Amino acid sequence: MAIIKFTSGKINPRTVINYVCNKEKTTDKLISGKDCMPESCEYEFAEVKKAFGKTDGRTYYHMIQSFSPDDRITPEQAHEVGMQMAELFEGYQVLVVTHTNKAHIHNHLVINSVNFENGKKLTISDQELERIKNYSNSICLQNGWDVTEAKTRRNRNPKWKQIIIEDALAAMAESYSMDEYISKLKELGIYVSYNPEYKYMTYSDAEGHKCRDAKLFDERLLKKNLELYFDLGGAETLIGDTILDYETPKSGNCTDGLMNLITNFIDTIQADEEEYDDTYYIHDRKKLEKIVEKMRARGSKITVAKLIKILNSKTEQEETYYFGW
Repeated sequence: MAIIKFTSGKINPRTVINYVCNKEKTTDKLISGKDCMPESCEYEFAEVKKAFGKTDGRTYYHMIQSFSPDDRITPEQAHEVGMQMAELFEGYQVLVVTHTNKAHIHNHLVINSVNFENGKKLTISDQELERIKNYSNSICLQNGWDVTEAKTRRNRNPKWKQIIIEDALAAMAESYSMDEYISKLKELGIYVSYNPEYKYMTYSDAEGHKCRDAKLFDERLLKKNLELYFDLGGAETLIGDTILDYETPKSGNCTDGLMNLITNFIDTIQADEEEYDDTYYIHDRKKLEKIVEKMRARGSKITVAKLIKILNSKTEQEETYYFGW
């Protein structure tokens, strides 16, 4: 699966060129140029702009093509793909560099903003971006690698995404840990790629559809929110129903609303530090302290006592109902 991202700049491209050519991230054999020499591309970019009198405005585009750690791709293969992608920009000089310093191999393409054949300025419209993504997908398919959607629309999820969301929420409601959640989804034919060190988690189905958590457009299924849900006890947490009933806004911010709701809920909880101690409630104190530290870094006023109360509250409610207290 190759994910495409674009940025651009109006400054001298020297900074981005030096960054992508950093030898701590790549090697000489993974640095190439299309219609330019890597060692002199900054000068060559500038000369084309001067020749056509277009030294102002946007000076370069920077495309990043990231491959999934699950794809069996070598740095050399990735670099070859990068060179194929560079051919899409006919008449534009392109520096192609492959980085291997992270778990996922990724290509950097630095593209001159001015065409050396006709002086035309490069523009990347939504249609052009979709064309580039489709071409990247076609290369991945030819090599047996996963593909990603060329275009995603909020509030217009295809049926396969809706099925993933429905199954994921059902698994959430019955799971007490991330491992159990992933296992339940596997039984339903949904596969989850999860690594605590990564920013995202990825969902895929038996038909080969695959997407990141953020592209499901449901805050409840964002990696950071799922981790918090299970930190708070998962299916047995006091705030479980509030989380599961949450609806992601159809417009505006769709990443922080649930987190803010959880934070506000926790702030209203009253808990006595002496009442919730380790002599009665059996919890790993160090683990609780790590959870509290993580949540306080997000703005919550949670304490270990509040966390223990949240973790134990459903058990207390069940005992009260059973014994008629």
